[in-house]
Amino acid sequence: MSSKTTMYEPKNILITGAAGFIASHVTTKLINKYPSYKIVALDKVDYCSTVRNLRSCISSPNFKFVRGDIATADMVNHILIEEKIDTIMHFAAQTHVDNSFGNSMEFTYNNIYGTHVLLEACRVTNYVKRFIHVSTDEVYGETDLEDNIGNHETSQLLPTNPYSATKAGAEMLVMAYHRPFNDKRYFLDDQKLKQLGWEERISWEEGLKRTIDWYQENPDWWGDVSTALNPHPRFSAINLSDEAQWSFQYGFCRLARSFTDIRGRNTSGFKFLIYGRTGWIGGLLGKLCDEDRIDWEYGRGRLQDRKSLEEDIRSVKPTHVLNAAGVTGRPNVDWCESHKVETIRTNVVGTLTLADVCKEQNLYMMNFATGCIFEYDKDHPLGSGIGFKEEDKPNFIGSFYSKTKAMVEDLLRNYANVCTLRVRMPISSDLSNPRNFITKISRYNKVVNIPNSMTVLDELLPISIEMAKRNLRGIWNFTNPGVISHNQILELYRDYIDPQFKWENFDLEEQAKVIVAPRSNNEMDASKLKKEFPELLSIRDSIIKFVFEPNKKT
Repeated sequence: MSSKTTMYEPKNILITGAAGFIASHVTTKLINKYPSYKIVALDKVDYCSTVRNLRSCISSPNFKFVRGDIATADMVNHILIEEKIDTIMHFAAQTHVDNSFGNSMEFTYNNIYGTHVLLEACRVTNYVKRFIHVSTDEVYGETDLEDNIGNHETSQLLPTNPYSATKAGAEMLVMAYHRPFNDKRYFLDDQKLKQLGWEERISWEEGLKRTIDWYQENPDWWGDVSTALNPHPRFSAINLSDEAQWSFQYGFCRLARSFTDIRGRNTSGFKFLIYGRTGWIGGLLGKLCDEDRIDWEYGRGRLQDRKSLEEDIRSVKPTHVLNAAGVTGRPNVDWCESHKVETIRTNVVGTLTLADVCKEQNLYMMNFATGCIFEYDKDHPLGSGIGFKEEDKPNFIGSFYSKTKAMVEDLLRNYANVCTLRVRMPISSDLSNPRNFITKISRYNKVVNIPNSMTVLDELLPISIEMAKRNLRGIWNFTNPGVISHNQILELYRDYIDPQFKWENFDLEEQAKVIVAPRSNNEMDASKLKKEFPELLSIRDSIIKFVFEPNKKT
């Protein structure tokens, strides 16, 4: 987004809010008049828009519709790169002044934060040559009835309602991104202060000299500020406390969460029906939906009861169904060896019934499955770095639990509406949860020491929500890239949590004496997920960032 005016021929245009009233007309016009342009229409489809506005465009070969939120940075970055977007026409916004008075935080989130995400994506990807921001005349505020001269482009912005205030804020962000760096001069009129009795005691020149002298005499106090000399610093030069850093990095999420708690859930155009309310992952999914302002409900029906599932769908009217229900056994999968019918009833019959009901209702279903259906073999040897891919057939049925999971995964391949996520040895920042893999092995007397692929829920569950929004389907290895061993995790546990912590190792033969069913050990190839979400951290880096750093004992 250079300040210079350059001529170019648009090739790939992203139109945000394309299903809205104005943008849909622009989209249709471009589709019909410029068949050489590829048009990517992005819209989350809420009360401001409807896909019916784009009905005439659907059959056009140069048209592509993406249902998504401009505030989702990963998705926006992906679209700009994947579609090679060179032009953005930004129409997307929450509209209607009356709505903004009762729902102002949503307007701020969409109109300001969403615009900022787009602008930052342009800067980071460096693909976009032209950014066209569509605003509103209401940014100038109310005009007196007696005025005969209208506001011009350089008139002062004086918005008078939350909607116009957010549009003015978005305009200012766009203008800020239109120039390379900083301002040369600020000059204020101080006459009002002087009328109150204030007078200058130290001249500007003397004040500047004293300031420079102080900095030169006290270098240890202010430290290295060289990063502030960069035109686009990625990190603050200020050292913040842990709590301050959390507020600095995640302050908006905390603010949005507090307002969500006050006024209840706020729909984003999606409605999720979640199964697994009593489970670990199911509970976390509900919290994430609240934070993401997604309307959701837990399913009341039992998975193997088709009529109750159909009743859930009729009453909830979901756009997506997320299934985190399943039998894993308590305290571990050994339970399944002596409760095979119960395991089949939920893990096989129940999951297939839900998938079939969703298929009949033309609903998207995300199924949280397992990657514990593989074990190292001659084609994927331990330590080779060769992981099992999504298309590989399961080779581990050592436990009855894994056998049922492998069976249902194979059958679900026939359902085009299903997204299967292979979770492995889930880990979270909640070290008090007995289902947490780190919590488990830290309580064992002895552990094996084998590198495995694992899933850090704090990082990956938000990604699962985004995958549902994007309607991603098929099988996905839902693990962080790479592997980490039991000893490597416990070493981090000792370094960050308990310096006195000690443990012992034993081999698989010794382990077999204290467990009923063998355990799966493998490496999953996460390259497909990494390609979709390039910022996904390796397993070691993710565990440190999301688990051990927040729980670090000082």
